[in-house]
Amino acid sequence: MAGTSQRGSGSRLTWVLVAAILVAGAVAVFGGTAPEDEGAALIHVEIGGEALWHIGSFEVTNSMVGAVLASAILLAGAWYITRRSALVPHRLQSLLELPVEWVAGIVQGSSSRWGGYVALVIGLFLTILVCNWIGLLPGVGTIGLTHTVEGHEVLVPLVRPAAADLNFTLGLAIITFVVFVWWGVRINGPGGYLKELVGEPRYMAPLMFPIHLISELSRLVSLSMRLFGNVFAGEVLLATMLALTTSALVVLPLAFVIPGVFLGLELLFGFVQAMVFALLTMTYITLAIGEHHGDAHAAEHTDGDNEHPSIERDSGSASAPA
Repeated sequence: MAGTSQRGSGSRLTWVLVAAILVAGAVAVFGGTAPEDEGAALIHVEIGGEALWHIGSFEVTNSMVGAVLASAILLAGAWYITRRSALVPHRLQSLLELPVEWVAGIVQGSSSRWGGYVALVIGLFLTILVCNWIGLLPGVGTIGLTHTVEGHEVLVPLVRPAAADLNFTLGLAIITFVVFVWWGVRINGPGGYLKELVGEPRYMAPLMFPIHLISELSRLVSLSMRLFGNVFAGEVLLATMLALTTSALVVLPLAFVIPGVFLGLELLFGFVQAMVFALLTMTYITLAIGEHHGDAHAAEHTDGDNEHPSIERDSGSASAPA
Protein backbone atom coordinates (compact mmCIF):
# COMPACT_ATOMS: atom_id res chain seq x y z
CA MET A 1 0.00 0.00 0.00
CA ALA A 2 2.84 2.40 0.87
CA GLY A 3 4.57 1.70 -2.45
CA THR A 4 1.33 2.25 -4.34
CA SER A 5 0.72 5.57 -2.62
CA GLN A 6 4.30 6.70 -3.31
CA ARG A 7 3.98 5.80 -6.99
CA GLY A 8 0.64 7.59 -7.13
CA SER A 9 2.05 10.73 -5.53
CA GLY A 10 5.08 10.60 -7.84
CA SER A 11 2.90 10.31 -10.94
CA ARG A 12 0.71 13.18 -9.77
CA LEU A 13 3.79 15.35 -9.21
CA THR A 14 5.04 14.50 -12.72
CA TRP A 15 1.72 15.46 -14.29
CA VAL A 16 1.66 18.70 -12.29
CA LEU A 17 5.16 19.63 -13.53
CA VAL A 18 4.25 18.78 -17.13
CA ALA A 19 1.07 20.84 -16.89
CA ALA A 20 2.96 23.78 -15.38
CA ILE A 21 5.53 23.74 -18.18
CA LEU A 22 2.82 23.57 -20.84
CA VAL A 23 0.85 26.42 -19.27
CA ALA A 24 4.01 28.53 -18.98
CA GLY A 25 4.79 27.83 -22.63
CA ALA A 26 1.27 28.70 -23.70
CA VAL A 27 1.28 31.97 -21.77
CA ALA A 28 4.68 32.86 -23.17
CA VAL A 29 3.54 32.06 -26.71
CA PHE A 30 0.27 33.93 -26.57
CA GLY A 31 1.82 36.78 -24.59
CA GLY A 32 3.80 37.92 -27.62
CA THR A 33 2.29 40.12 -30.27
CA ALA A 34 2.71 39.28 -33.92
CA PRO A 35 4.36 41.92 -36.07
CA GLU A 36 1.98 43.90 -38.22
CA ASP A 37 4.42 44.78 -40.97
CA GLU A 38 7.28 42.95 -42.57
CA GLY A 39 10.67 43.47 -40.92
CA ALA A 40 9.30 44.06 -37.42
CA ALA A 41 10.78 41.91 -34.69
CA LEU A 42 8.46 39.54 -32.85
CA ILE A 43 10.52 39.58 -29.65
CA HIS A 44 13.15 42.25 -29.09
CA VAL A 45 16.35 41.17 -27.28
CA GLU A 46 19.01 43.68 -26.31
CA ILE A 47 22.47 42.90 -24.96
CA GLY A 48 22.25 45.45 -22.17
CA GLY A 49 19.44 46.41 -19.84
CA GLU A 50 16.75 48.58 -21.44
CA ALA A 51 15.62 51.77 -19.75
CA LEU A 52 12.06 51.82 -18.44
CA TRP A 53 11.98 55.22 -16.78
CA HIS A 54 14.26 57.80 -15.19
CA ILE A 55 14.42 59.10 -11.63
CA GLY A 56 16.30 62.34 -12.14
CA SER A 57 19.57 61.33 -13.78
CA PHE A 58 19.22 57.74 -12.55
CA GLU A 59 18.13 55.25 -15.18
CA VAL A 60 15.97 52.30 -14.11
CA THR A 61 16.35 49.30 -16.43
CA ASN A 62 14.34 46.10 -16.69
CA SER A 63 17.31 44.05 -15.49
CA MET A 64 17.34 46.16 -12.31
CA VAL A 65 13.68 45.30 -11.81
CA GLY A 66 14.56 41.61 -12.17
CA ALA A 67 17.38 41.92 -9.61
CA VAL A 68 15.14 43.78 -7.13
CA LEU A 69 12.39 41.20 -7.59
CA ALA A 70 14.86 38.36 -6.94
CA SER A 71 16.12 40.14 -3.82
CA ALA A 72 12.56 40.59 -2.59
CA ILE A 73 11.87 36.86 -3.05
CA LEU A 74 15.02 35.92 -1.13
CA LEU A 75 14.22 38.39 1.66
CA ALA A 76 10.69 37.00 1.92
CA GLY A 77 12.09 33.46 2.18
CA ALA A 78 14.59 34.54 4.85
CA TRP A 79 11.85 36.32 6.81
CA TYR A 80 9.65 33.23 6.65
CA ILE A 81 12.45 30.95 7.87
CA THR A 82 13.34 33.23 10.79
CA ARG A 83 9.74 33.80 11.88
CA ARG A 84 7.99 30.51 11.08
CA SER A 85 10.76 27.93 11.51
CA ALA A 86 10.02 24.91 13.70
CA LEU A 87 12.17 22.28 15.38
CA VAL A 88 10.47 19.65 13.20
CA PRO A 89 10.49 21.34 9.78
CA HIS A 90 7.37 21.24 7.64
CA ARG A 91 7.40 20.89 3.87
CA LEU A 92 7.89 24.54 2.95
CA GLN A 93 10.63 25.00 5.55
CA SER A 94 12.40 21.86 4.35
CA LEU A 95 12.18 23.11 0.75
CA LEU A 96 13.67 26.48 1.67
CA GLU A 97 16.43 24.97 3.80
CA LEU A 98 17.40 22.29 1.28
CA PRO A 99 19.59 24.43 -1.06
CA VAL A 100 21.23 26.20 1.89
CA GLU A 101 22.17 22.97 3.64
CA TRP A 102 23.27 21.34 0.39
CA VAL A 103 25.64 24.15 -0.61
CA ALA A 104 26.90 24.48 2.98
CA GLY A 105 27.75 20.77 2.96
CA ILE A 106 29.82 21.22 -0.20
CA VAL A 107 31.66 24.27 1.13
CA GLN A 108 32.34 22.57 4.46
CA GLY A 109 34.73 20.13 2.82
CA SER A 110 36.76 22.81 1.02
CA SER A 111 39.01 24.01 3.86
CA SER A 112 39.20 24.42 7.62
CA ARG A 113 38.25 28.10 7.27
CA TRP A 114 35.03 27.42 5.37
CA GLY A 115 32.93 29.27 7.95
CA GLY A 116 34.44 32.56 6.86
CA TYR A 117 33.10 32.42 3.31
CA VAL A 118 30.20 29.94 3.30
CA ALA A 119 27.65 32.76 3.57
CA LEU A 120 29.08 34.43 0.45
CA VAL A 121 28.97 31.21 -1.58
CA ILE A 122 25.38 30.44 -0.51
CA GLY A 123 24.29 34.02 -1.16
CA LEU A 124 25.77 34.04 -4.67
CA PHE A 125 24.20 30.69 -5.49
CA LEU A 126 20.71 31.66 -4.33
CA THR A 127 20.84 35.12 -5.91
CA ILE A 128 21.91 33.85 -9.33
CA LEU A 129 19.50 30.91 -9.17
CA VAL A 130 16.46 33.07 -8.41
CA CYS A 131 17.52 35.70 -10.98
CA ASN A 132 17.81 33.02 -13.65
CA TRP A 133 14.50 31.35 -12.82
CA ILE A 134 12.61 34.64 -12.76
CA GLY A 135 13.21 34.85 -16.50
CA LEU A 136 11.16 31.66 -16.97
CA LEU A 137 8.00 33.01 -15.33
CA PRO A 138 5.01 33.60 -17.62
CA GLY A 139 4.92 37.15 -18.88
CA VAL A 140 8.59 37.90 -18.28
CA GLY A 141 9.99 39.09 -21.59
CA THR A 142 6.57 39.36 -23.24
CA ILE A 143 4.82 41.99 -21.07
CA GLY A 144 6.23 45.47 -21.20
CA LEU A 145 6.20 48.90 -22.77
CA THR A 146 6.29 49.59 -26.50
CA HIS A 147 8.65 52.08 -28.09
CA THR A 148 8.99 53.12 -31.71
CA VAL A 149 12.46 52.44 -33.11
CA GLU A 150 13.16 53.20 -36.79
CA GLY A 151 9.46 53.19 -37.60
CA HIS A 152 8.74 49.87 -35.87
CA GLU A 153 7.17 49.24 -32.49
CA VAL A 154 9.59 47.44 -30.17
CA LEU A 155 8.55 45.76 -26.94
CA VAL A 156 10.67 46.63 -23.88
CA PRO A 157 9.94 44.00 -21.19
CA LEU A 158 9.17 45.24 -17.71
CA VAL A 159 11.18 42.43 -16.11
CA ARG A 160 14.30 40.79 -17.45
CA PRO A 161 16.72 38.23 -15.92
CA ALA A 162 19.39 40.25 -14.14
CA ALA A 163 22.17 37.89 -15.25
CA ALA A 164 21.37 38.73 -18.90
CA ASP A 165 22.89 42.16 -18.18
CA LEU A 166 26.69 42.31 -18.08
CA ASN A 167 26.57 45.00 -15.39
CA PHE A 168 25.01 42.55 -12.94
CA THR A 169 27.41 39.67 -13.62
CA LEU A 170 30.40 42.00 -13.56
CA GLY A 171 29.30 43.33 -10.17
CA LEU A 172 29.11 39.79 -8.76
CA ALA A 173 32.51 38.96 -10.27
CA ILE A 174 34.07 42.07 -8.69
CA ILE A 175 32.72 41.03 -5.28
CA THR A 176 34.20 37.55 -5.73
CA PHE A 177 37.52 38.97 -6.95
CA VAL A 178 37.87 41.34 -4.00
CA VAL A 179 37.00 38.58 -1.51
CA PHE A 180 39.47 35.96 -2.74
CA VAL A 181 42.26 38.56 -3.07
CA TRP A 182 41.46 39.68 0.48
CA TRP A 183 41.73 36.09 1.69
CA GLY A 184 45.10 35.74 -0.04
CA VAL A 185 46.41 38.92 1.59
CA ARG A 186 44.94 37.96 4.96
CA ILE A 187 46.49 34.49 5.00
CA ASN A 188 49.86 35.20 3.36
CA GLY A 189 50.22 38.89 4.21
CA PRO A 190 50.77 41.63 1.61
CA GLY A 191 54.38 40.58 1.06
CA GLY A 192 53.50 36.91 0.74
CA TYR A 193 50.73 37.66 -1.74
CA LEU A 194 53.12 39.75 -3.86
CA LYS A 195 55.68 36.94 -3.70
CA GLU A 196 53.05 34.59 -5.13
CA LEU A 197 52.56 37.01 -8.03
CA VAL A 198 56.31 37.40 -8.58
CA GLY A 199 56.86 33.64 -8.54
CA GLU A 200 60.04 31.58 -8.42
CA PRO A 201 62.86 31.98 -9.32
CA ARG A 202 63.18 35.69 -8.63
CA TYR A 203 65.20 36.46 -11.77
CA MET A 204 62.13 35.42 -13.79
CA ALA A 205 59.99 38.08 -12.06
CA PRO A 206 59.88 40.47 -15.08
CA LEU A 207 58.28 37.66 -17.07
CA MET A 208 56.24 35.83 -14.41
CA PHE A 209 54.70 38.85 -12.66
CA PRO A 210 52.71 40.05 -15.72
CA ILE A 211 51.62 36.46 -16.41
CA HIS A 212 50.39 35.91 -12.84
CA LEU A 213 48.72 39.33 -12.76
CA ILE A 214 46.87 38.62 -16.00
CA SER A 215 45.90 35.21 -14.60
CA GLU A 216 44.36 36.86 -11.53
CA LEU A 217 42.47 39.43 -13.59
CA SER A 218 41.28 36.79 -16.05
CA ARG A 219 39.25 35.23 -13.24
CA LEU A 220 37.29 38.46 -13.02
CA VAL A 221 36.61 38.40 -16.76
CA SER A 222 35.80 34.69 -16.95
CA LEU A 223 33.35 34.76 -14.03
CA SER A 224 31.37 37.68 -15.45
CA MET A 225 31.44 36.69 -19.13
CA ARG A 226 30.64 33.01 -18.53
CA LEU A 227 27.48 33.75 -16.56
CA PHE A 228 26.38 36.58 -18.84
CA GLY A 229 27.04 34.62 -22.04
CA ASN A 230 25.13 31.53 -20.95
CA VAL A 231 22.11 33.39 -19.59
CA PHE A 232 21.92 35.77 -22.54
CA ALA A 233 22.25 32.85 -24.98
CA GLY A 234 19.39 31.09 -23.20
CA GLU A 235 17.26 34.22 -23.47
CA VAL A 236 17.95 34.48 -27.20
CA LEU A 237 17.20 30.76 -27.64
CA LEU A 238 13.84 31.08 -25.90
CA ALA A 239 12.98 34.16 -27.95
CA THR A 240 13.83 32.31 -31.15
CA MET A 241 11.75 29.26 -30.25
CA LEU A 242 8.81 31.46 -29.24
CA ALA A 243 9.04 33.33 -32.54
CA LEU A 244 9.13 30.14 -34.59
CA THR A 245 6.26 28.44 -32.77
CA THR A 246 4.10 31.58 -32.63
CA SER A 247 4.37 31.92 -36.39
CA ALA A 248 2.96 28.37 -36.67
CA LEU A 249 0.08 28.58 -34.20
CA VAL A 250 -2.06 26.44 -36.49
CA VAL A 251 0.01 23.50 -35.28
CA LEU A 252 -1.10 23.70 -31.64
CA PRO A 253 0.94 20.75 -30.29
CA LEU A 254 4.08 22.36 -31.71
CA ALA A 255 3.23 25.73 -30.19
CA PHE A 256 2.71 24.18 -26.74
CA VAL A 257 5.36 21.48 -26.53
CA ILE A 258 8.48 23.14 -28.00
CA PRO A 259 8.45 26.23 -25.71
CA GLY A 260 7.75 23.94 -22.75
CA VAL A 261 10.74 21.75 -23.56
CA PHE A 262 13.11 24.69 -23.83
CA LEU A 263 11.72 26.27 -20.66
CA GLY A 264 12.50 23.01 -18.87
CA LEU A 265 16.04 23.02 -20.25
CA GLU A 266 16.54 26.62 -19.16
CA LEU A 267 15.33 25.62 -15.70
CA LEU A 268 18.22 23.15 -15.56
CA PHE A 269 20.75 25.50 -17.14
CA GLY A 270 19.86 28.28 -14.69
CA PHE A 271 20.63 25.94 -11.79
CA VAL A 272 23.90 24.76 -13.37
CA GLN A 273 25.15 28.31 -14.01
CA ALA A 274 24.37 29.38 -10.45
CA MET A 275 26.21 26.33 -9.11
CA VAL A 276 29.23 26.89 -11.39
CA PHE A 277 29.62 30.52 -10.27
CA ALA A 278 29.33 29.57 -6.58
CA LEU A 279 31.77 26.65 -6.86
CA LEU A 280 34.32 28.76 -8.75
CA THR A 281 34.11 31.37 -5.99
CA MET A 282 34.71 28.66 -3.40
CA THR A 283 37.62 27.24 -5.43
CA TYR A 284 39.39 30.59 -5.81
CA ILE A 285 39.13 31.29 -2.07
CA THR A 286 40.26 27.76 -1.23
CA LEU A 287 43.32 28.15 -3.46
CA ALA A 288 44.27 31.36 -1.67
CA ILE A 289 43.98 29.54 1.67
CA GLY A 290 45.43 26.19 0.61
CA GLU A 291 48.83 27.56 -0.45
CA HIS A 292 49.39 28.97 3.03
CA HIS A 293 48.28 25.76 4.70
CA GLY A 294 50.75 23.80 2.58
CA ASP A 295 53.65 26.03 3.70
CA ALA A 296 52.53 25.92 7.32
CA HIS A 297 52.24 22.14 7.28
CA ALA A 298 55.75 21.82 5.84
CA ALA A 299 57.11 24.18 8.51
CA GLU A 300 55.41 22.23 11.29
CA HIS A 301 56.80 18.97 9.87
CA THR A 302 60.33 20.44 9.80
CA ASP A 303 60.02 21.72 13.36
CA GLY A 304 58.80 18.33 14.47
CA ASP A 305 61.80 16.60 12.88
CA ASN A 306 64.16 19.02 14.61
CA GLU A 307 62.61 18.25 17.96
CA HIS A 308 63.00 14.46 17.72
CA PRO A 309 66.80 14.31 18.43
CA SER A 310 66.41 16.14 21.74
CA ILE A 311 63.62 13.78 22.75
CA GLU A 312 65.75 10.78 21.86
CA ARG A 313 68.73 12.18 23.84
CA ASP A 314 66.49 12.74 26.87
CA SER A 315 65.10 9.22 26.67
CA GLY A 316 68.61 7.81 26.21
CA SER A 317 69.98 9.67 29.23
CA ALA A 318 67.02 8.54 31.33
CA SER A 319 67.53 4.89 30.47
CA ALA A 320 71.36 4.92 30.90
CA PRO A 321 71.48 4.39 34.73
CA ALA A 322 69.28 1.36 34.46
